[in-house]
Amino acid sequence: MTDLPKRELGRTGLQVTMLGYGAMELRGAPRGRDVTEAQAETILHAVLDAGINYIDTSIDYGLSEERIGRYIANRRSEYYLASKCGCVVGATPAPRGQRNPHVFTRDNIVAGV
Repeated sequence: MTDLPKRELGRTGLQVTMLGYGAMELRGAPRGRDVTEAQAETILHAVLDAGINYIDTSIDYGLSEERIGRYIANRRSEYYLASKCGCVVGATPAPRGQRNPHVFTRDNIVAGV
């Protein structure tokens, strides 16, 4: 494992690598490129093996959250998981080039956890 430079995340005391992994790539088709389960597993282990300890995901990233749970839950002490809020749970994906509106109500934020 590589010793990547770290910084404190805000004022949390958490030391996260300056290089994080954005898991949108793992979303899969139809909104992203097709990523097989084997590829997803390889990618996630490679991220941790490279020393990255900050993974960013979103409920809007399709299969990424499921794949993170499926393939690296057993390595949970090695990384911090960040997620975005505001995406509407269960919303139909917007057509390419368009965006769904974000909703920042308490109920929608809690539904996305």
